[in-house]
This record gives sequence, structure tokens and C-alpha cells, in this order.
Amino acid sequence: MDIGNLLIILALLATLFSGGSYFSAVLSGKKAGAKAKKGSDPSGMLWAARLGFYLMAGLVTLASAYLMYLILTHQFQVSYVYRYSSRDLPLGYLLSSFWAGQEGSFLLWAFLIALMGIAFIKTAKEFEISGMLAVNLVQAFFLAILVKASPFETYPQVPADGAGLNPLLQNPWMVIHPPVLFIGYAAITFLFALAFAGLLRRDYKQWVSKALPWALFVSLTLGAGIIIGAYWAYEVLGWGGYWGWDPVENSSLVPWLTTLALLHGLIVQKRTGALPKTNFFLAIVSLVLVLYATFLTRSGVLADFSVHSFQDLGINRYLILFMAATLGLGLGAFFWRGRDIPHAGVNYTALNRENILLASLFVFAASALLVFFGTSSPIITGLLGNASAATVSYYNTTHLPIGILIAVLLSAAPFLRWREEGFAALWRNLLPSLLLSAATTAIPVWSGMSQPTLIIFVFFAAAAFWSNLIAAIRYLKINWLNASAPIAHVGVGLLLMGIVISAVFEQNQKVVLEKDVPGEALNYRLIYRGLTPAANGKDVLNIDVSRDQTAYTARPRFYFSRSNQGQMREPDVRSNLMYDLYISPLERRSTAGHTHHGNTLVLKKGEKKSFGDYQVSFVSFDMGGHSEAGVLRVGANLTISNERESYSVVPAVLYSQGGARPEAATFPLRSGDKSTSATVTIQRIDADQKLVELELTGLGEQTGENVAPKEMIMVEVSRKPFMSVLWLGAILMTAGTLIGIRRRLAPAGEGQ
Repeated sequence: MDIGNLLIILALLATLFSGGSYFSAVLSGKKAGAKAKKGSDPSGMLWAARLGFYLMAGLVTLASAYLMYLILTHQFQVSYVYRYSSRDLPLGYLLSSFWAGQEGSFLLWAFLIALMGIAFIKTAKEFEISGMLAVNLVQAFFLAILVKASPFETYPQVPADGAGLNPLLQNPWMVIHPPVLFIGYAAITFLFALAFAGLLRRDYKQWVSKALPWALFVSLTLGAGIIIGAYWAYEVLGWGGYWGWDPVENSSLVPWLTTLALLHGLIVQKRTGALPKTNFFLAIVSLVLVLYATFLTRSGVLADFSVHSFQDLGINRYLILFMAATLGLGLGAFFWRGRDIPHAGVNYTALNRENILLASLFVFAASALLVFFGTSSPIITGLLGNASAATVSYYNTTHLPIGILIAVLLSAAPFLRWREEGFAALWRNLLPSLLLSAATTAIPVWSGMSQPTLIIFVFFAAAAFWSNLIAAIRYLKINWLNASAPIAHVGVGLLLMGIVISAVFEQNQKVVLEKDVPGEALNYRLIYRGLTPAANGKDVLNIDVSRDQTAYTARPRFYFSRSNQGQMREPDVRSNLMYDLYISPLERRSTAGHTHHGNTLVLKKGEKKSFGDYQVSFVSFDMGGHSEAGVLRVGANLTISNERESYSVVPAVLYSQGGARPEAATFPLRSGDKSTSATVTIQRIDADQKLVELELTGLGEQTGENVAPKEMIMVEVSRKPFMSVLWLGAILMTAGTLIGIRRRLAPAGEGQ
């Protein structure tokens, strides 16, 4: 047995031993009842439980270090190493190969839970025994999955080189984005553990103080991971946006929203004692939603609806059992203790901070529910008939009022206290912010914004910004730790304004550029200067851009991704305070001198068209693999037929670091008096649209005239306003959350 697999199996046994020991301690504490001290261990098993967990943490750390060693030393006999790395990858991308695939990301997840579990043991105190019982259960499932889908499986032979990391993932953000998300996923385990411990111990109050720093940490890491992913998509993927409501994107968003709801609920409970049941439920369901997100992305159910979906590793039953066990454990404890949980009434008509936080909780929960149903629509509709995904318009329509509600609440929040206040006092405090918001909103209205709901959105987003900016300045003069919420909410206000303004005032124009021939788009002069091949296959298109006193060379990229089966593109983004100039390549055509016959045909996959006396059908793509070292062959399975004869031909395109070149398919025609042949050449492959452009000769086309050699590209030029403001808002939101964590971890009296 390979040492990696052995380490995982031993780690699973260690966590089962630790969980069993903690369970014994729980039972002993229950039997001892009131005679036992708070958090004590009458069974004497606590030392064994901790030892088991520490042993598991050490084994998982060794397994993680071993996998990293295998990657860095190019041990391609290991399947995972072969599939996600290669000798030519730089160190940063070799490191990111660790979590590039499912098996490695599960190991990373287990490793992070192990590290955080040690910190939890040191800080949980009376919540350790019951909480670690839940942590060990979660960790046991992850280790069981790693036994089933191991990153240490080997081939019988040693390949000379690896398949390499998907070019789409060869980006510095790949080193940062997944680990940040997985830190958030792992941390949610401990919110669940604290809620479970609180229920088991009938401690419905003290768990809140322990949970608040974890809730802040989860909201920070999940939020930062989502923002980094959005920025990565915007800067690299070339489709022109930062958020597409993709089901896999949404699967991370939903638990973040429920955690934000929990965070606001915990603050209310700590101050007033209200919402204990709500907070227990949210802490339980947040972990279940993370596991559900894992199921969606890794089960293959979203394969036809998401560009991010992983392939099915055959672990669906494990994931479903994992979700069911976690949900059953959490909700079982919740309903078991339901009657004991104290109820503190809420005066819903009062104008105070408690109700503003409560309203925020409901808004976040409503958003999570709407996104959950939209993301789950392929499963829901599949059970009812034909599977289909929710459209972008569904999310935009449902979340426009939610965005306005969030902005309204943030506008008033800084001026409300825990005690009830009159509307007149709130109005007096709000008036400066509302006046500044009116002035701010006048600018986009004067610039052409006319839709009333969007004007209302911008007005209250501006009010949220101004209200919290005023509050932040006031708090910073007293104690910077108290400014955490206003700073985060200033960021939210900027983020909301950036989202709306960038969408409303974005301008786009497509232009075809012939090499060295000037073109124009959005009043910019563009000259395509040719292509520079890159060693990693991401060829650079050099475009001179000029306008007034501005001149620079844009360098968008084209490359072929085997995993995506088509051409990928990276935009060139030139940012300034007011707008981004975004140049995204759409198509590149390089033609040598030839005789043009007007004999091209564009076909989508599964489509049939007439060409002369023949019918041409595009059956499927043919991913033939590497026809020679360093060359990838992508073909098109075609059927060409008439009433008398039928031919199956497979023209192809060969992709290498030097570029792409066609591999024509020539075949003899069986009819007619003379021995003749026909040729089919692929001129273009568009994997996004699943189409090919063919050139057919010898099938009765007309002769034409000589065409001089040309090299042309098509690009889309976009002007995206307020993007810098949007990203600044995201940064401030993150910074405010960091300050909030520092405040919650501060010694008693500091920052209060």
C-alpha cells in the first residue's frame, strides 16, 4: 500500500478513536449530571480524545506534505500528479496543483479542519467535549471520501511528463482563491460544532460569545474568496463580467449569506437575548449548505449548466450520506432541545438597532433562499421533467428589491441605538446623508439613468455610503476598533453603487482589425501589430491603443484549453478611477495566400446543411489527444452524403506552442467518370458556440480570384465605469470585517 493511502487510513482511524473518546466523555458528563463541574471530564477520556485528534492532525499534515512532495518532484506515476502538473510549470502553479483537482481539494479541506481543530481545542473550554464530537464526525467523512477518492492512486507505468495544469488555471489568483474559500468552508464546521455543543449542554447563551469570532472569520474568508473569484473572472476569463450567477459561483454565495444572517443574529442575541432558535438553526444549516454546494459541484449534476463543474468521482452516495448525517445530527439536537430553548420577545414595531439587525437577517436569509432555489433548479426541474437552469434575469429580478432593502437598512443603521428612538431623531441624523445622496444620485441621472428602480437603488446605496462614512469618522476619533461595522458598510455602499452604475453605463463595440491597418472603437484608435507566441501557449495579441494624450499597447491573449475543448481568451484591462477600458479578443484568423472559392460552411454541432449536391452534417468533436509530442489534435466528425454516396471524414486542427495549423481531410469521390477527390479543412473552431467553420473543395464549388495573405482579429472593446469604486468597496468591506474580528478577540474592555 502506498504511504499516502496508509496515512489517510490511519488518520481516519485516529479521528474515529478521538470521536469515540469524546463521545465517552459526553456520556460520562451526562451521567454525572449536576455533580460534574462545567466542562469537566468525569470519564478521564479527554486526554485520549485530544491525543487521537492530535495524531489525526499530524497524519493529515504528513499526507498533505507527501502529496506536495510528489508534485514538486514530478512523480507522474501518481495519477493526481500526472493529471494536474507538468515539468514546465513554475513553482507557484505547482503549489496550486495541490488543490486543482477534487481529491487534492478534499485533502486541503481536511488539513484545514485539523489545524483549526487544534485552535478550537485550545479556546473552546467547556464547549470542547461536545463540540469536538461534531468536528470528528465531519472530519471522519472527509477522510472516508479520501479513502474512496484518493490523490495517491498510481499508474502501472511512469509517464515521462504530466498533462499539466489547465491553462485557464495558470494564473496567480489560482494560488490564492481556492485556499481562501476552503478556509471559510473549514471554519463553518466550528460554527456547527459550537451550536451542537450549546444544544447538547443546554447552554443557550454562552455559545454566542464563542461563535461570534468564528462567524466573523467565516464571513471574512468566504466573502474574500467570492470577491477574489469575481475579480479573477473579470481580469482573466474575457467574457466581460465579474459575476454570472453561475450555479457553482452561487453554491459558495448561499452559505456566505446564511453566515451573514447568523452574524447579525448573534449580535442581537448577545445584546438582548433574542433569536436563540434562529441562530442555532442558521449555524446548523450553514454547514449543510456548504456540503450541498460540494455535492452540486462534484456530483456532475451541473455538468451541462456550469463551466466550473467537476467530473463525477463516484462519491455521490458518500456526499449524500454526509449531508444527511450532518443535517440529522444538527436538527436532531435542535428539535430535541427545542422546548428548552428560552424565548425572548422582540418588539417588531420599535425603531432601534435590534430591529435593524433583525431586518438584515431576514433580508440575507431571503436572498440565500432565492439563490438556493435558482441554483438547485437543474435538480428540481430534472425531477419534474427536463432539467433546466435558472436564467440570469431570475436572479437580477429577484435581487433588485433585495439590494434596495440592504441599502435602506444600511442608511439608517449607524443612527439607531439599542434603546427605542423616535422617527424625528432618526430623520434629523439622516438628513445630511440624504442630501448628499441626492447630490450623488443627480450625477448618474444627468448622465442618462432613467429607470426609476435603479435611481432609487443608487440613491439609497449612496445614502448607505454617506451615513456609514459619517459614523466611521466619528468612531475613528474615539476608538478605531468600534469603526469595524461602519467601515464594512461604507464598502457595501460603494459596492452597490459600482454594481448598478457599471451595468447601466457600460459601452461595448466589436471591431475587426487587419494587421497594421488602423481601426476605431469607442473613439479609440486601434492597430493590431501581430501575435507574440508564448512558451505556455497563451499567445499575446499586440494592439496599439491611442486617444488624445493616451497611448499604450494592449496585450490580450488567446490560447487553447483542452479541458474546455476550445479557444480561451484573456482580456487586457486598463483601469483608472472613473472607468476601465476592457479589450477582449473574440476571434483570430490567419490566412495564407490562396484562391478563394466562396466555399466555406458554418455548422453547429448536430446541424446539417446543403453544399452543392451534398448534405454536410457536423456530428461531434473528436478529441484525438496528442498526435505528436507537444501537439494537441482537435477534430470534427463529419458526414458528407447525397443520394448515391456517403463519406465520414475527420478534418482537424493541430494546436501547439507555435500556434494552430489545420489538418485537412482528403477523400476520393466514388461517383463520376473521372477519379476525383475532395478536401475539407477546418478554418475555425468555436467551442463556446459548439460550431466549426469549414472550407470544402472538390464538391462542385465555383472558382474565384486570388486573395492576398491577411491576418485579422476581432475584438470587443468595452468601457466599464466605476469598476475601481466597486473593487474599493469590496476591499473596505473586507477591511471592516478584519477589524471586527480584532475587536471580538480583544481583551475585555478594549473596543467596547
